[in-house]
Amino acid sequence: MMGKSHALSGAVGWLGGCAGLVAAGHPVGPVAVVAGAVVSSGFALLPDIDHPGSTVSRTLGPITRLISRSVSDAAGAFGKATCDHCDRRPGQGGHRLITHTVPFALAVFALAALAGRVWGVTTSVVIVGFAVWLATHTALRPNTRAEIIDALIPGQVRGRRARKYAAALGSLIAAAVVALTVREVAEPGASWWWVGLAAGWGTLAHSLGDSLTHWGSPLLWPARVRGCTWRTVGTPRWMRFRAGGAVERWLVAPAMGLFGLGAAYLLLAPVARGYFG
Repeated sequence: MMGKSHALSGAVGWLGGCAGLVAAGHPVGPVAVVAGAVVSSGFALLPDIDHPGSTVSRTLGPITRLISRSVSDAAGAFGKATCDHCDRRPGQGGHRLITHTVPFALAVFALAALAGRVWGVTTSVVIVGFAVWLATHTALRPNTRAEIIDALIPGQVRGRRARKYAAALGSLIAAAVVALTVREVAEPGASWWWVGLAAGWGTLAHSLGDSLTHWGSPLLWPARVRGCTWRTVGTPRWMRFRAGGAVERWLVAPAMGLFGLGAAYLLLAPVARGYFG
């Protein structure tokens, strides 16, 4: 799927999970709901760091493109070394290999949860800010991000190059504002292990989303599927669709949006009833 759909799936899945917990009688704090949705949305872009043309690989220009190329080359070499007869698309490189597996999502969960558990709100706010920074690159167009700077310094963002750098700075400012806001409203001494759950879910949501497309994802690595550890899996062939195609744009994305609105209603309805009596 494309970047916007991945980010949407991460946030919607988190909201749906929170709504389910609330409906089952397990309250979820507003910080966990909002910050978790943001983290899930941002981390739903992370697995495509193995694709030099992806949204996440363009966030810092040549720096992230170099990182992405390195990850892609390393993933491709690792994939070939561990199973040299697996199917590969021409020019695939290391895309949709190790970063698109369940173990990778579990590793992201474990590291973020450990950081949140040990270092608390400080590290967790950094994770939230990083997720916002990623999410703004797919949720907001460069011109929209540049307008953030133009609003702060009216008339000073002129020219194509200036707007390019302003867009990058706009993402950083948005990330800092959201992260600091979360820090201010967070309950002192509260446990932040759940930020790992949001990061891991967002990472997994990406791979699950790609499993709906024609090529699928090697979710079950290192388990062998029909003799291959990197065999892609997914929905039945007739149910799959082309990434960025009409099915994704006009069916899958709107359906996720409606699900997200339903989850938000279930979360907000008890609050509204308590406020209005």
